Amino acid sequence: MIRPTNSLYVGAMSGTSVDGLDLALVDIRPLKGTLQIKVIDAKTVAIPSTLREDLLKLGQPTDDNFDQLGACDNLLGLFIGESISFYLATLGVHAQDVAAIGSHGQTVRHRPPGTHATPFTLQIGDPNNIAEVTGITTVADFRRRDVAAGGHGAPLTPAFHKILFGNLNANIAVLNIGGISNITLLGTERLVGFDTGPGNGLMDQWCNIHQGAPYDNEGAWAASGQVSDSLLESFLSDPYFALTAPKSTGREYFNLIWLERQLGLFGQVASEPPHVKDVQATLAELTVQSIADCIEQNSNDISALAVCGGGRLNNYLMQRLAVRCGFDETRKINVQPTEYWGVDGDSLEAAAFAWLAYQRVSNLPGNIPSVTGAKGERILGAVYPS
Repeated sequence: MIRPTNSLYVGAMSGTSVDGLDLALVDIRPLKGTLQIKVIDAKTVAIPSTLREDLLKLGQPTDDNFDQLGACDNLLGLFIGESISFYLATLGVHAQDVAAIGSHGQTVRHRPPGTHATPFTLQIGDPNNIAEVTGITTVADFRRRDVAAGGHGAPLTPAFHKILFGNLNANIAVLNIGGISNITLLGTERLVGFDTGPGNGLMDQWCNIHQGAPYDNEGAWAASGQVSDSLLESFLSDPYFALTAPKSTGREYFNLIWLERQLGLFGQVASEPPHVKDVQATLAELTVQSIADCIEQNSNDISALAVCGGGRLNNYLMQRLAVRCGFDETRKINVQPTEYWGVDGDSLEAAAFAWLAYQRVSNLPGNIPSVTGAKGERILGAVYPS
């Protein structure tokens, strides 16, 4: 067992959108039987464009390039290590002040149980390089032990959401809208969390193709279009949305290939194909509808929705969520960014991996079986000493 000599941890997270490396410096310490967690600082570092393009290619279910995989693993590990070292230096924090780094890495393939003959999940960003560059003990590879125990390896953040939001006097759900959306329902008898489906990912890719922009700024392009109810119905007919939890997915499933196939099938029955901006509006509605359906089907008690991740900055998406989560006159969910509850929505996921590093070096479990479907609690992550 590794005994941390201090209470500072760094979390590093690169999500399915591959839009940046989120870093968080977190103070974690036991206090009277509970954990006191304070985010000291947070920052997002842009991933170099060439590396980002290669990572996006690896995340698609096309011909695999093992040379590219190995090179990206090495380069991403170096980038994460160098980014953390520079980040800590700007804060005046020395390597010896940090107990451990929790690095999620970049998911390049996720094949959960029920979707593949041999379930597996793969994250890259060589932790050997991170430990070597920073001189700080690094914890990585958090998901595969849960998969080995029969789980999905995802999502891993609901336990952290419970720590941050569980003491509020409200039945609250925490929603992270990244490339994929995942939700934690804290108002249920047992902790429930799962991937609802697409988040920003499909919208970002469609916007990049037709607008030449990496994302739809504030959802303005989607807002200019009209939702196609028939196309939305076609999208929602995908079998993933009918699955019950535990469930997880990724960009290897919901991607441009999926979208083009859906549009092709829709075109065979539609009298007139939708305009590209209407497709964007319908993709936004797909994200909203799939989230609302999950809340409606899994919890009658949720009264508030705390939204983190890049999606909370999409004004159109947030407005549509607020409208769609007004299920009836007696049940209207308060949809707000996590900042409304005093939690930074950019650093939350990275901070979760700082907490997972704390759990690992303290020999404590990091998964919740009711969330991932694993056979039991497991200590997650491999340790790479400084």
